[in-house]
Amino acid sequence: FIQKSLSRFMPGESLFEALDACNNLENTNYGTIITYLGENVTSENQSNGVTNHYLNALSEIKNKSLGTLISIKLTQLGLDFSKTTCITNMKKILDKANELNTIVWIDMEEYKYIDKTLDIYKYLSNYYSNIGITLQSYLYRTNDDLFKLLDFALYIRLVKGAYVESESVSIKDRDLVDNNYLDLSKIMLNKKNLSKGFKPSFATHDDLIIREIVNEANKNAIDNTLYEFNMLYGIRPKLQNEILKSNQNIKILISYGEEWFPWYMRRLAENPKNLFLLLK
Repeated sequence: FIQKSLSRFMPGESLFEALDACNNLENTNYGTIITYLGENVTSENQSNGVTNHYLNALSEIKNKSLGTLISIKLTQLGLDFSKTTCITNMKKILDKANELNTIVWIDMEEYKYIDKTLDIYKYLSNYYSNIGITLQSYLYRTNDDLFKLLDFALYIRLVKGAYVESESVSIKDRDLVDNNYLDLSKIMLNKKNLSKGFKPSFATHDDLIIREIVNEANKNAIDNTLYEFNMLYGIRPKLQNEILKSNQNIKILISYGEEWFPWYMRRLAENPKNLFLLLK
């Protein structure tokens, strides 16, 4: 059952299956992002393997003339055992992406990794402009993190958040998470921030939130090229198409790889409605 239902969320386990899906999406005017599933590698050999995988992915993206971006978890690059190794690997990927004139997204992971992730992002931002960071609206700290990042960040992606965290650090009421998402989105759409070249990405499958963001942008005469929406492959494709047809920018995030189980379970935990999507 899981393998069958998984195909609704990801087109396959291989890079080439992911890029084939990217090609199909880009032919219908969607933007695309890929992420290689896996986290918490425990050796330099493993982290080097992931780094080489992403370097190869960037080469294949160029060879296929795609506009696909990549999104990475820092624990894939060695964050658990060596900050230096992680930074070295990230620099290799950013250098390659720079050659292709493309940006690299950093995913946000569990709470215990946030400070380390933000420290590395801030450090790398001193040397690279082609790097984006992800924030989670279900955490109490995110408002403060956002204001600090807006001093220098060019790309921030806002998600609700899917990791199980304690009540001391995370908002448990879904309505309050949604409200915080909207509050944060308004800050990100502030014209003062946009005028500095900052481009926000709103990763959500919530049509009410999407509508509010579009209304906020229209109310403040913000051009729709200055922000974008991100959605997961296979989740609410009808809504994805509606966003595209309304002349909003939208990128579809495609996950692939053999280490899919933790990611799959987070998708179900993030929104139980996803289970019903799979049963259809």
